[in-house]
This record gives sequence, C-alpha cells and structure tokens, in this order.
Amino acid sequence: MSKKIGIIVASIVGVILFGFGMIYFSVTSSGTELSKSEAEDIITSQYPGKINGEVEKDATHGYYHAVIEHNGKAYDVKIDGNTGEVLNLKKLQVPVDDHSTENQEDKNATDSKKKKNEENQNNHEKSNENEVVIDIEKAKELALEQFDGTVEDIEKDEDDGIYVYEVKVVNGEDEAEITIDASTGEIIYKDIDVEREDED
Repeated sequence: MSKKIGIIVASIVGVILFGFGMIYFSVTSSGTELSKSEAEDIITSQYPGKINGEVEKDATHGYYHAVIEHNGKAYDVKIDGNTGEVLNLKKLQVPVDDHSTENQEDKNATDSKKKKNEENQNNHEKSNENEVVIDIEKAKELALEQFDGTVEDIEKDEDDGIYVYEVKVVNGEDEAEITIDASTGEIIYKDIDVEREDED
C-alpha cells in the first residue's frame, strides 16, 4: 500500500515539475525580438531627420544601430533589439554619406576640416559673447527627462567655444552621462550604461 502511495506522490510531483518546466520554457523563449522595420520605425518616431544608410542589427550584442542626419548634424543611435529602448545616442563629429564616392568623401572631409578650424577660431574669439541661457536647475530637469534617477554630478564646461552642462545621472547600478547645450537646452550627447543581469 505504501508503495502505491509513493508512486502516486512521485507521479504528481513529476507532473507538477513538468508543468512548471513548460511554463518556464514558454516564458523564456517567447522574447519579442524587434524586426528591422520595427526598429527603424522606433528610431524615426523618436528622432527627427533621416536615416543615413540602413538600420543594422548587431546580433552579438542584441541591439539595432543607425546613423541619423538632421540639420547638418549626424547622430549614432543604438536601441535594444527586444524592447526598443534607446541604449546610446551620440553626436558624430562629421556626417557620413555612404552613397558618395571616395573622392567626394575626401573633398568633403577636407572642406569640413577647414570649416571646423575656422569655426573653432571664431568660437574662441567669441567665447565671451556666448550666453548661458539654461540655468543649472533647468539642465538637471532636462537630464532627468532623458534618464530617470538622481543627478550625481553636474558641471558647466566650455566645449569648442560652446558652454555645456555635463550631467551624470544614477539610478541604482544604471547611470547616464548627458551633455546639454547651455544656450539652447539641446541634448548634445547621451550615453546610458544599463547593468543587466546575465541569464544562464
């Protein structure tokens, strides 16, 4: 009799474990991976301008990457391949045009360097004329709109003749470094470092 009870209990435990295993497997394997077109839609809905080239997927790290051009500036955008969350937004120094010829790229690079040198010289001459319109409290507010957390550090600095606020925001293990133009409030640079737990 006790042998039959042992077999029944073992069978019930086995069925329960099998059920939990199936539930776990279905939850972990049903990750909602974004398609390339969904990633492109997310990027274009959040950032003005046009995507230069194609949205590319980095399968190794699980993110999509694109270069966006807007008003003569280029930005490198990385979004999570599952959630669509922006992982990194970085302003590029010189916009890149994948469709131009090498000679045109060389000419553009040379012209761009000359123009940048002239702008830098003019900016240094006019650095005293630049006005800081955004105060430190507004800079904190703008940074917290980009990344939820606590402002750990904020500094006003001059970068190529432009006054900026460099803000560090922390939320637990996660942190963001955000650079804000002090005269316009424009987000110039945003680097978000999110600690993720490794799944075994």
